[in-house]
Amino acid sequence: MTNDAAEVRRREFETWFVRRGVPQLIVGYSSEPRMDARAAPWIAAWLIVGTLLFWGRNPTWPLWANAAGVAGTLVVVALGFLAIRRLRGLSLVRRTLDVLDILLLAAFVAIPAAVIDASPLEALAAWLNALLGIGVIYLVVGFGLPEIAQWAIGRIASELAQIVGLIGRTLPLLLILVVFLLFAAEIWEAAHALSGLELAAVLALLALIAAVLIVTTFRQELATLERSIDWDRAADEAVGSPAKAVDPEGGVQVPLGWLERANLATLVLLGVLLQAMFVALVVMAFLVVFGLLVIPIEIQERWIDADVTVLATFALLAEERGLSWELVAVSSVLSGIVGLYFAGLAVTDRGHRADYFERMLDEVQQLLSVRAAYRRLIGVMTEV
Repeated sequence: MTNDAAEVRRREFETWFVRRGVPQLIVGYSSEPRMDARAAPWIAAWLIVGTLLFWGRNPTWPLWANAAGVAGTLVVVALGFLAIRRLRGLSLVRRTLDVLDILLLAAFVAIPAAVIDASPLEALAAWLNALLGIGVIYLVVGFGLPEIAQWAIGRIASELAQIVGLIGRTLPLLLILVVFLLFAAEIWEAAHALSGLELAAVLALLALIAAVLIVTTFRQELATLERSIDWDRAADEAVGSPAKAVDPEGGVQVPLGWLERANLATLVLLGVLLQAMFVALVVMAFLVVFGLLVIPIEIQERWIDADVTVLATFALLAEERGLSWELVAVSSVLSGIVGLYFAGLAVTDRGHRADYFERMLDEVQQLLSVRAAYRRLIGVMTEV
């Protein structure tokens, strides 16, 4: 294989890995220059958006003053960027810096914080806010989270029939308990006391428990998959990938690095969580409609011994109905518990694993086989 043909083949592998949401399987993907090159446009966009929304505006200023403040802050940021390049001895005409080290980023994001009309404490908060946004950008870019989400959503759409079948087999019995809890006055009292932030924290806690369960189970499965690469099956596993046909003797199974393991775990985690979220949304929609039909506002107020927060009123079945915050909160918590339950079923229950989790493990097996062929190609290119 010529160098040009090998390079084309390598790019095919790497594009395929990115589209499948596992960019960390690419050799050198997490190197600092490559990460910085991908993150730089997003960092610039974040600084512009932050200036528009936070750093260059003041709620007490008129519109023209806010527009001038935003424009001035952006100009100062641009000039500061050029000044930093000059201090580092880099050309001013190049589009990006060679390396975005932590000290450079800390100095760069301090520019908008230094020019805002605020107290030192507020300027420090703006600086930390900008750094946090950059950290999120590196996390999203490094693990290919948009590609993983796109892949997982597409998988849900393609396997909707299986998911509906899973719901149909499990949900009826579970709904008996959920509907029973819907009529418990105590949960309505608790929902009445919840703020939006507190409700989000409760749902985040349920998602965290599900995530720990999924990742713990997957780590054990991944160790087994790594030890049991079957080169006789490798060609079949590589169908639909750039490997096309893997030589049973030609693959190279290099031990996975921690970033590769984390990327594969993230792929499986988001896939299972999105499925659980879909189930939870179905249950929530049912509970809201059910509550609108059988639990009027008067009964809700009697349970909580206070006025409910009415979000909307409308006519339904020739009667006036009201959608309350309490109904939404109760439905959200109960559906979150159902989503956690389904996530547990998907990864631990032998009767339900085959519906989703084991299919994902088969895809991880394919990724490992294709990675072995890709590593073999890299080795051949190195030898030439």
